[in-house]
Amino acid sequence: MVMLAELLVLLAAFLATVSGYFVSTDAHAEECFFKRVTSGTKMDLIFEVAEGGFLDINVEATGPENKGIYKGDRESRQDMETEAHQNKLEEMINELAVAMTAVKHEQDNRGVWERIHRAVNDNTNSTVVLWSFFEALVPVAMTLGQIYYLKRFFCSPEGCLKSLFLMIPN
Repeated sequence: MVMLAELLVLLAAFLATVSGYFVSTDAHAEECFFKRVTSGTKMDLIFEVAEGGFLDINVEATGPENKGIYKGDRESRQDMETEAHQNKLEEMINELAVAMTAVKHEQDNRGVWERIHRAVNDNTNSTVVLWSFFEALVPVAMTLGQIYYLKRFFCSPEGCLKSLFLMIPN
């Protein structure tokens, strides 16, 4: 029974498609590896510096259109896991971040615009109210002026006439 379980595990391991490389790189050398994968494919990058120098290397992994997936300087060991569609997701997140920043700037600008125009509107409203009071005072002043003028016209130094239409001849 144990033999059957071991055989099934071994068979499953052989059926899984795995690609791997073992590479020895000289000091100051640069190696480039290319692998075309479909979106959603899970990828692992595992490396370890075994000998030489300070036991460190510089590593850079890029995706389509040279978008950086991973970059490390002076590393001696790394176990990195990513998916092929991660670049697209990061690109969409970056676009969203740029759009959100633009929206924030637009809201800030709208706030400044609103404060400026609010001040202009308040000033205009105050001016209209003051002119309305002035316009209300003009007819009152004209009425008082006309009363004064008519009083002067119909009054002489001897006295005021009782009425213009009620003059009785002698």
